Amino acid sequence: MASIDNQVKTVAQTIDDFYNAYPKPPILPMYRTFIVDLMTQTHLTVVDSRFKYDAIFGLGLKASYTGLMSSYDKMVGGSAESEKIWKAMVEALGLNVESVDKDAAAMETYASSTSPADILLHMEGSGDSAAAEAFSNIRSGLYSGNFGIGMFQLMELSKVELSKANVEEWAKVLKISPAKMTSDLETYKLNKKKLQAAEELIREVEIRDRKSTRLN
Repeated sequence: MASIDNQVKTVAQTIDDFYNAYPKPPILPMYRTFIVDLMTQTHLTVVDSRFKYDAIFGLGLKASYTGLMSSYDKMVGGSAESEKIWKAMVEALGLNVESVDKDAAAMETYASSTSPADILLHMEGSGDSAAAEAFSNIRSGLYSGNFGIGMFQLMELSKVELSKANVEEWAKVLKISPAKMTSDLETYKLNKKKLQAAEELIREVEIRDRKSTRLN
């Protein structure tokens, strides 16, 4: 058994590749855990033989990252480190950062300019677009948290209420387990609340700093 050559990349190798691509400055501790967790969960999805990359997965991955890293550059004094970290992480996962960025932007445009009724038709198999291809792929591919977040982004951008009932309806059309998507919905909403709390804390710190500067 020891002589068998395992071609599947390990989590440790992905994390090593990330740190080789982004060796410094050190990532702030409060963000480091998030980056490693997102990278680990995405790695486990990408190396699964059932995984098929699609534009909605790309949107979800980008949304997961930007959602919790949106204030990072402020925290490090305004330098554009978050974009460098993003590039290092995506490439460590074996994905193409330009493609992911392009796909995420395309899906945002698609959702903002397409009615929910038309999106549901595309989910059922009509239409010819990157979104329709992603909807088709997920039926025979691997559902992941990033795909779920991509779907939540589509719903929000197309002005569909992000409720449990609506998520269950969309999951059934896609033939995805409603329980999986609603579970991810709860995590998604919890993370949004944490993000809002973190952003409020940052605003309070900035206000205190400005007051301190004026007094000095």
